[in-house]
Amino acid sequence: MSKSSIRAQSRKARQRLRAERERAAARSRRRRRAAISAGVAAAIISAVGLTVVVQSSRAADSRPVVPPAGAVGADKLVISVGQADAPATLTLYEDPRCPGCAQVERLLHTTINKLQDEGKLRVEYHVLSFVDNIVSGTGSKYAANALAAAQNAGRFRAYHDALFAAQPKSETDDAFGDKQVLLDLAAKVKGLDTDRFAAAVKDGTHDTWVNKVQKEFDKQTEIQGTPAVFFKGKDLIKDTEHPLTPQRLTELVEAEAEH
Repeated sequence: MSKSSIRAQSRKARQRLRAERERAAARSRRRRRAAISAGVAAAIISAVGLTVVVQSSRAADSRPVVPPAGAVGADKLVISVGQADAPATLTLYEDPRCPGCAQVERLLHTTINKLQDEGKLRVEYHVLSFVDNIVSGTGSKYAANALAAAQNAGRFRAYHDALFAAQPKSETDDAFGDKQVLLDLAAKVKGLDTDRFAAAVKDGTHDTWVNKVQKEFDKQTEIQGTPAVFFKGKDLIKDTEHPLTPQRLTELVEAEAEH
């Protein structure tokens, strides 16, 4: 065999090896993404998963940022529900496609609503949309925009509860990426099945606001995943000695209300 043939075969072998390494690396990345998406934190409520945040990478949107009515905080990136002078404040970080967030909501939303109605609790929602970047899709962004539109209509809480109750079983199911699904959910919420809400969902009126909420969240390093439920500066999800239950939340809020 000539030296040129040997070199040619050697070159082809190196190319095959490089290609196989690249395929192996791609498979490894996919496995890591899947593991992150389905990860369960040891410190979380029993059976509630923690979806780990990855840095967002979104295409620029030249439209102006349109916060929903009543949004609070720096740049109006937070939706506040409940009386402004409530003695206790709960801060929730959620993504509409995050399974752990849905489990927390199904566990706690009745208690949260009751405490809000009693004037004891205000909840500040950071509506995130990073799951779209983990498993691909648009459902997080579209659902977050719909939640902002519901806030404009004064129906955030009811739509929020309906949305998380209807979340698909797997975050890889991008059902909320179909805007008609979001509109069909609105039909179940009194006072929300309106032309104005439908236009906001279809047009993505608050898409740039949704992007800004996520980008600002990406700058922080304290919270590594959702759900995150903060009370007086501490994430209740990570308190392994005191599992977060409706009773535990009620006790914390009641104690604050008595001060």
